[in-house]
Amino acid sequence: MNLSKRRGLLPVLALALSSYAFAAGDYPNRTVRVVVPYPAGGIADKVAREVAEQLQQRLRQPVVVENRSGAAGNIGFEHVARQPADGYTLLLAPASNLTVQPVLFKHLSYDLERDFTPVSLLVQTPQVLLVHPSLPVDSVQSLVDYSKKNPGKVNYGVSVGAYSHLAGELLRSRTGADFTAIPYQGSAPAINDLLAGQTQFIFNEVITAIPHIQAGKLKPLAVAYSTRAPWLPKVPTTAEAGFPDFEVTSWYGIVARSGTPAPVVDRLARELRAIVQSPDFRKRYDDIGAFTVGSSPEEFGRFIQSETRKWTAVVKQAEIQPN
Repeated sequence: MNLSKRRGLLPVLALALSSYAFAAGDYPNRTVRVVVPYPAGGIADKVAREVAEQLQQRLRQPVVVENRSGAAGNIGFEHVARQPADGYTLLLAPASNLTVQPVLFKHLSYDLERDFTPVSLLVQTPQVLLVHPSLPVDSVQSLVDYSKKNPGKVNYGVSVGAYSHLAGELLRSRTGADFTAIPYQGSAPAINDLLAGQTQFIFNEVITAIPHIQAGKLKPLAVAYSTRAPWLPKVPTTAEAGFPDFEVTSWYGIVARSGTPAPVVDRLARELRAIVQSPDFRKRYDDIGAFTVGSSPEEFGRFIQSETRKWTAVVKQAEIQPN
């Protein structure tokens, strides 16, 4: 390249760099949206709204939550994938959407690696194995044994592709248990049928299971976590129940469009980490059965990759197909 051409490119490059710096340094100067790919009222929505309330105070700009539900969360993901990469449209992303959706749905209009960048992991809640009190079992192993002695009679409710579903398939594949997955449109109807005795067990988030356990309507056999859950101190972990390396946590994080300026992503990650690690926010989730995290974008990215490897293998082995 000759000198005159180099000189011609310098103003263009300088303008691009100055625009980038201005966009990052001036962020935010208008409303920030947090898209939730599921209906209002669920855990994803709860996390998004409580985080948005605090983020608004820290950014000193309006932060609004927008529910765009449907197609197992894919509608919300598709919407955000079409937005500008400027940090003004964020996505509250549940675990399964960031890990196994590409395996479950073959013709997605978005690509997780191409279209999204991790910002921060916010909240984790362990899965607990629950059975109906009428079922004559008192441990994970006795549930497995009962299913083998009563083939075709042990059913568990699932939201297809959710971690609660994958947990049951992982247990079945490791033990040879005779479990049948019964699909539901979400965890609420699955829990309702278990309470009515229509199904025999379920894996469910501790955060929603505690009220049913405390009321004596469902019996916990094990928590799929590395340590005992402080909310259920008498319930053994899956490792203590004889199933090591069986850890299942539902989790929720924030992602942005790929190409969002790194300083904007880093600013958001710092603010989100400060929010979820604050004593008040942490206690709020401690009280209902969840752990707050708050990670860097790099940490969240590595976590997503690890979870993706683990659970896509389960999906493929079990040949799970969406409804």
